[in-house]
Amino acid sequence: MRISSLYMFQRQIGNLSNSTANANDIAARLAYGQSLLKPSDDPAGASQAVIYQNSLANIEQYETARQYAQDALAQQDEAMNSIGSLLTKNLSEKIVAAGNGTYSEQDRAALAKELEGIRGNLMNLANSRNSNGRYIFAGYNTGSEPFTQDGSYVGGNKPIVQVVADSTEMQVSHTGSDVFMSGTPDDVFAALDSAITALTAPITDDADREALQLTLDKANVSIKKNIDNLGKVQAMVGTNLQQLDMLGSSADTHKIDVESSLQETLGADMDSFTTLVVQSKMTEFALNSSYMVFQTMQQMSIFNMLK
Repeated sequence: MRISSLYMFQRQIGNLSNSTANANDIAARLAYGQSLLKPSDDPAGASQAVIYQNSLANIEQYETARQYAQDALAQQDEAMNSIGSLLTKNLSEKIVAAGNGTYSEQDRAALAKELEGIRGNLMNLANSRNSNGRYIFAGYNTGSEPFTQDGSYVGGNKPIVQVVADSTEMQVSHTGSDVFMSGTPDDVFAALDSAITALTAPITDDADREALQLTLDKANVSIKKNIDNLGKVQAMVGTNLQQLDMLGSSADTHKIDVESSLQETLGADMDSFTTLVVQSKMTEFALNSSYMVFQTMQQMSIFNMLK
């Protein structure tokens, strides 16, 4: 009889220990906010969770890349808007008028001065830098000025390309040679320089006037081509910005789906949390019951005899 009672007593201690362990286990899962704490809890689920976590890491990496791309394109777009405000149809008309004989020497000198100011502003924009001090029209050579003061382009020959989504590359910069047509017959700085030189040269005869007209006409053609080219580059920038927005929206939706799947796999979703709460209440009840039974058994006289 004593052996049987002792067995029952030890068994109840085991039940009490198991109930305590279960309660602590559920409490730990509630504290972490998920039911899967270690791979042995659910090997298949743990393996799938790693896949989801890697997927989220890739999504966040592309988010960072798209933010960089968006900032770079937006800064270029802002600079090109300023360039466009300098290279206008009105400027072309002034250059044409200066060669048709109606401009006096003083008028030509004033226009030359205006063109010098425009050239200076264009040079500042051509050597624009971003918030990190990097030159935005230098291609990959972002650490040094892409344009020398004489208008020569010395920046990189390749525009910056960024991977902005899975298997998706995007050009996120334009070189100064692309924007200002450097190194071509329509180089904007060369066109302005030729116009300024011609406007400041004295006109003494018809031959001088004809030479001025030819130079200004040529400069005007180049400026018009630069205006058209600038529009095309800005259109590319705008298209890329729109594509980034679409990629971002798609990625946000995908990220929500992956996060939801990860939560379900880890048991961190609302349904799993509700189940944990119910289990917690049940283990709490089981633990209290085990304590009550154990305390009752301790008070039984037969166990007092075993002491």
